[in-house]
Amino acid sequence: MAIETAVPRSRRALLAASLGGLAALAAQALGRPAPARAEGETMVVGGEYTTATSVTKIANYTTSNTVFWGASSAGTGVYGTSSSSSGVRGESSAGFGVYGVSSSSYGVLGDSSSSYGVCGGSFATDQPAMVAQSFGNSTGLLGYSGPTNPPAAPVKTGVYGYAVQDASSRGVTGRTTAGRGVYGYATSGIGVYAAAGASGKALHAEGRVSFSTAGLATIGTGAASTVVSPGVDLIGSSKILCTLEGNPGAGVTIHRVVKSTADDYFTIYLTAATTNNVKVAWFLIG
Repeated sequence: MAIETAVPRSRRALLAASLGGLAALAAQALGRPAPARAEGETMVVGGEYTTATSVTKIANYTTSNTVFWGASSAGTGVYGTSSSSSGVRGESSAGFGVYGVSSSSYGVLGDSSSSYGVCGGSFATDQPAMVAQSFGNSTGLLGYSGPTNPPAAPVKTGVYGYAVQDASSRGVTGRTTAGRGVYGYATSGIGVYAAAGASGKALHAEGRVSFSTAGLATIGTGAASTVVSPGVDLIGSSKILCTLEGNPGAGVTIHRVVKSTADDYFTIYLTAATTNNVKVAWFLIG
């Protein structure tokens, strides 16, 4: 004969429902990793989760230790992707937003199939958008165009541009609407240095050119000379070319130019006094 339990039927139903709920929770826990909530708890990794609706944040406000570390022996340590925004974003109020270090390859690599590989921007009025510095006395920034491998970086060079596809290739292009397309400045060396091989041209200019070491001097009526201060240091090897731009009188022409290297001026002499005001174009080289 069966012995019936003394537990009422309603309580047995409630107990069965409770046990079923616990079993469902256990099944769900086995199917997904438990979230990390506090110091010392285990974070379960692996799997793909596509239904997150809030930010997953790991923070350390008490020490200077690294908050999150991704490591790989051959693959990618940390990988971020986005279909319409930033794949990975780094932000800092005082330090580096993103800091990349490598002992044998690229510190940071940026690549794009349709836009900028790397873009740097700054709202500072006294700081550049990007800085490239070589601590080994090599090239700070190397830009090259073409399917070939990058060229060897020249030593002690701030910016090096390289392109060898064809006759229209440009190593460096500078452009402006009203300012200076390319500006070179030197305190004691050479502001712009142009060199070419035997079949090339060291300098080619299309359009008008301007030289601060060129100008027009005027020799007044009745005078036979004029003094010109070119505004630069004169040395013994300086060359001064002069051309009359008018008629100083019958048989009168330029006689000679005398340099004063001590006082940095030169004097243009005519063969005789002028009968008219006459201009002389001069050009100083060296």
